Amino acid sequence: MSSSSALKNLTRVFKFKGRNLPDPSVEMSTEEVLTHYTRQYPALNGGKVQPPVTVGDELHYEMEAVYGDKG
Repeated sequence: MSSSSALKNLTRVFKFKGRNLPDPSVEMSTEEVLTHYTRQYPALNGGKVQPPVTVGDELHYEMEAVYGDKG
């Protein structure tokens, strides 16, 4: 078995508030994807992307809104 046949391309899936959002471009970093979706979901402005969870042949990234603390 060659090493190239053992490698699998995992599809990235971005999730926000229970919605699966398609990967706009595999060339984009996760932070760039977050910025991309900020236009559609303003609550993501200043948000963060959690480390991925592998689900089958997919990497699921949960995007979270971050709200400032009063202090």
